[in-house]
Amino acid sequence: MSLLSNPLNMIKENIENAGITFEMSKKELEKKYTGTALGLLWALVKPVLYISVYWFAIEIGIRGSRNEISGFPFILWLIAGIIPWFYISETLIYGGTSFRQNKHLITKIVYPVSTIPTFRMFSQLFVHIALVFILIAIFWFAGYPPDIYYLQIFYYMFCMFAFMTVLSWTTASLIVVSRDFEHLLKSITTMLFWLTPILWKIENVRGILKYIILANPFYYFIKGYRDTFINKEWFFQNLPYTIYFWGVMLVLSILGGYIFKKLRGEFADIL
Repeated sequence: MSLLSNPLNMIKENIENAGITFEMSKKELEKKYTGTALGLLWALVKPVLYISVYWFAIEIGIRGSRNEISGFPFILWLIAGIIPWFYISETLIYGGTSFRQNKHLITKIVYPVSTIPTFRMFSQLFVHIALVFILIAIFWFAGYPPDIYYLQIFYYMFCMFAFMTVLSWTTASLIVVSRDFEHLLKSITTMLFWLTPILWKIENVRGILKYIILANPFYYFIKGYRDTFINKEWFFQNLPYTIYFWGVMLVLSILGGYIFKKLRGEFADIL
């Protein structure tokens, strides 16, 4: 029970300081693009440029423009999977460096430290929501109007936000005590992009390798977004995978809460 108390206390602290967290998330997003001509629009320009390059290189340059997956044009299949990845990749590094880049909140004032990763996750969630609206518009323009399955996008958004927040409890704490872990995390992010079925189909692999890839909890979000926009499947239709994901979430929250509690007392001295 003592292990469970760590993440529960962190969740309680986040709930009690929800208002501060929300305000800090807005300031964090504004700070990131301060001094630029386009301002917050840069948060959308980068993913749109990436999508355009991938579409041109793979669909036109390699595959041919007539290629389809699951009866949908390849570009739509690609966008449905890469939109959640943009949030994952941004928050993986953004959450991991949250304590180091906000050390003034730890060393100079009394601040609820466990909320720092949360407001960073929130700041990127605003961008992600805007991208989801763009995604819906693209599908609608392509002849696939919204349907009842779109409601579960809120479920997958919550799962992704919660998972990346819980994961940052561990990564942010470890990066405080070791900058090497920060460089490792950046390297792993690139590796995960190619090992996660974003540009390729999970059906391309079989046997034990397929189960190893499915063990990657990030794929739960990629699959979820494609189930929503393309496959038209509810999250509870694949109950074993959903149970597995929440099991990983539970283990990760216990681990993250434990590491955060053990290292929190050293943050001020190290930073």
